[in-house]
Amino acid sequence: MVVERGERYRQIAEVLVGFGWSAVADALGIGRQVPSFAAIVRRHRHEHGRGASAPQPGGEAPSAPVRLRLALEALGPTFIKLGQMLATREDILPPAYARELGALQDGAAAVPFSDIRAVLRAELGADAEHLFAHLEQTPLASASIGQAHAARLADGREVVVKVRKPGVSSQVEADLAILRDLTEIAAREWDLAERYGLPALVASFDRAMRRELDYRIEAESARAFARNLADDPLVRIPAVIDELSTARVLTEERATGMRIDDTAALDAAGLDRRALAQGATRTVIRMVLADGLFHADPHPGNMFVQPDGRLWLIDFGMVGELDEDTRGELLWLLLALGRHDADAVMSRLLHLAPPRGTVDRRRLRADVRSLMETVSGNLAEMSMVDFFAQLTGMLRRHALQLPGEVATLLRMLVLTESTATVLDPRFRLGAVLEEVGYGALFEQWGVHALSRRLTGAGLRAAHLAADLPERGELLLEDFEAHGLRVRLDAQDLEPLVERVEVVSDRVIAGITMSGLLVALGSVVATGAGPAGRWRDPIMLAAGGATSLLGAYLMAGAGPARGARRAVRRAVRRP
Repeated sequence: MVVERGERYRQIAEVLVGFGWSAVADALGIGRQVPSFAAIVRRHRHEHGRGASAPQPGGEAPSAPVRLRLALEALGPTFIKLGQMLATREDILPPAYARELGALQDGAAAVPFSDIRAVLRAELGADAEHLFAHLEQTPLASASIGQAHAARLADGREVVVKVRKPGVSSQVEADLAILRDLTEIAAREWDLAERYGLPALVASFDRAMRRELDYRIEAESARAFARNLADDPLVRIPAVIDELSTARVLTEERATGMRIDDTAALDAAGLDRRALAQGATRTVIRMVLADGLFHADPHPGNMFVQPDGRLWLIDFGMVGELDEDTRGELLWLLLALGRHDADAVMSRLLHLAPPRGTVDRRRLRADVRSLMETVSGNLAEMSMVDFFAQLTGMLRRHALQLPGEVATLLRMLVLTESTATVLDPRFRLGAVLEEVGYGALFEQWGVHALSRRLTGAGLRAAHLAADLPERGELLLEDFEAHGLRVRLDAQDLEPLVERVEVVSDRVIAGITMSGLLVALGSVVATGAGPAGRWRDPIMLAAGGATSLLGAYLMAGAGPARGARRAVRRAVRRP
């Protein structure tokens, strides 16, 4: 059942306040959307104390990362998915939060089989009995968006039918609209929201959620992987049954075999686990560096090994895509890492994660060199899990934010190395990265690739040259009509205006102080005796004003100004 918008806001407020995030809820503007927000906060404080959240069964109040995870779980599918996405962003979130959000599970209670039958009838135009020779009523798995049932076609093929749960799409759409509203408020109210690109993050999440809601996109991804890996002897991709697939229903060939992390079963089957780890990882890296399309969630539940050693890769609801330029940057970064070239590593990182403001390059260079010193041996000996943890921590300190797809890639590589080390404890992802990466680098910058790039650059240059006369004529017409116009951004002028105001204040204070000193001098020269002059109220007032103005002028110069700047830098430093 879809909850009305106002009621959903109230539910969000209740959950956030209940788990100790009332300040965040208020800053996001939820209080303005929920008339009873103040009463909710008062009730919670009365029940649990100021700022506290409900204790866990053990009696201790949970930590902030745990409270965030529990709040997202309580808010349902959309927010669970949001937490899972944030768990991949260790370049933004502190490690404790990223680890805790990584524990979010997408499981959910199954809907009644009668609801599944109704969806199949509405989408495929017939009852389940006419569509399948057999359809299991008990689901194989149930997630927040859909659930999967085993089935058999009339021709005997075993398939899996994934069905989107009724009402999920409307609820997700409503939650996404609320998230967009909250993001707009946060971007206006919080400097950190803008600094870390919260609007872009939520926009990326919005697109990802819409992709997951439409099974046609997942079906097309499966076909694309099948085409890209057609020549790979190790990997199999389930075939999509087109006539039994729509936006709400996806029917695919069923993958069978042993989970890739079931080492006992693999050993019993006599399979070479080390060769399997190498082969599977080589395929995953090839997806990234050669094809640019990669499986974003290669956990062991999505990989099954057949008795002959071939590998099923399933579930393409989460995929990542890298354009050619980003792949090129990653390859050059890989090359710089292999050469232990800290300056080149810093340069590639700044290309991949452009700073959102000013960056202290001297400090960043020192941090990069420190990072490289922690890497022992060559690339083939690195532990990518440890290296990525240090890398994302460094990016977070310097407010360098990776593109969403690159952050997804890092998480995928961590998952890949973790799975591979289950198969072979001596496995190192760096060795495969080095092997496949250098080959991909040659493919990108070999003779044929350079020829293609030069041809593209030549066509763009020719197009620009053809447009130059028209653009020049428009420029001249605009100049003749309006003259030379200069546009200044008010934000760029603010520091200058502030400086001018400060200088003006001091000039005025200096002139006033000079006038007072002259007046005091005149009074001293022409007035009564010394004792009488200094007891004069006018003399006392003028002397006090002169002292205050002098103190003000002194505060604007020398050590006092340096101290104020140091304080401002300390306050601004995250």
